[in-house]
Amino acid sequence: MKILVPVDFSEVTNPLLRLAKSLANLHSAEVILMHAVAPVMLFPYPESFGLNTVDLEILSQMEQEKIKNAREKLAALVEFMKPVKTDLYITVGDPAEAIIEKEREVDLVIMASHRKGLVERILLGSTAQKVVRYSTKPVLVFKGEDRETFHKVCVAYDFSQLAREAFFFALDLIAFTPVEFLLLHVEESINLPIMERIVTDIEERIKEEKRKHLQSMVEEAKKRGIKASYEIGEHHHVAVAILEKSAQWGADLLVMGSRGLTGLKRVIVGSTSEEVIRKAEMPVLIYRNPS
Repeated sequence: MKILVPVDFSEVTNPLLRLAKSLANLHSAEVILMHAVAPVMLFPYPESFGLNTVDLEILSQMEQEKIKNAREKLAALVEFMKPVKTDLYITVGDPAEAIIEKEREVDLVIMASHRKGLVERILLGSTAQKVVRYSTKPVLVFKGEDRETFHKVCVAYDFSQLAREAFFFALDLIAFTPVEFLLLHVEESINLPIMERIVTDIEERIKEEKRKHLQSMVEEAKKRGIKASYEIGEHHHVAVAILEKSAQWGADLLVMGSRGLTGLKRVIVGSTSEEVIRKAEMPVLIYRNPS
């Protein structure tokens, strides 16, 4: 396994690396520590600005100095990551675009979000959320309390093949530690104030099939010696229900599958996972099928 860990040298870097190191040790994984240096000149200056060759050379030197500083900081982080095999990658450009480009070489991305306030909103709007939206690999967004492993994992389950794969990916990722899983299925309710909602025999049979399927997934976890259970709920706002129930249950990791669609489909299908990422106060693993 290869894990990509983007860092920005902020206050969340150390707790992020503790988690990455713990997971890497569990899987004998290799880690790539990366940092994207912001370009010194973000847009071309008009000719009227009068920049000459000397000015451009100064800008280039400033950029090279930033790269040198980043390399020194990353080298110090490599020492912290020992004995995990760790490589460095430094590039210049937009962090989200750089992460999405580099992730082709890895199996998992672990990145941090800042904890609160304006900085968090900016980061989630520009980096973490952009990576989650366009990534083709599983992304673990670290946020909330410091932790080196997970003990209560809530998997948002919609009966899709992607949700099933997300469940087994999470089992494989965390199964080396004492852990408990909750499979949570939330059905979106529709309020019909004029008509009384009638539950037909067909709907009851569908619900029974859902319960059987969820129980079969629970049994798969138990075969691995992992405690697991399931719950079916109903709410008019699926993302809110997922966040509320996972918090009430005491989850320290929330897992979701996301199709990573484009255009209008992305807006519709991806809205739940993006809202969960934005509002969750715990780490969130967004699973994508790498194939």
